[in-house]
Amino acid sequence: MNIKTPTNARKEFYELLKQVNDSHEPVIISSSKSENNAVIIRQKDWNNIQKTFYLESTRTMDKVREREKDNSGYTDIDDLNWDTI
Repeated sequence: MNIKTPTNARKEFYELLKQVNDSHEPVIISSSKSENNAVIIRQKDWNNIQKTFYLESTRTMDKVREREKDNSGYTDIDDLNWDTI
């Protein structure tokens, strides 16, 4: 994982943005005070994290995990009742 000081991150900001987007690896900005630390991640990765949080908070992922353990086989997406998931 890439760790930068705020000063170095500021100097290399554009390159860090390109790196994060190309590698999908976050960059940690580590200050002498931990309350000032931050992480730079690709926006698409952030959006996916937010979607995962939403799916977890609505218990949708619990349903997905239940179905993964279900031995009934294939589920046709057209048969799903999306209002109850």
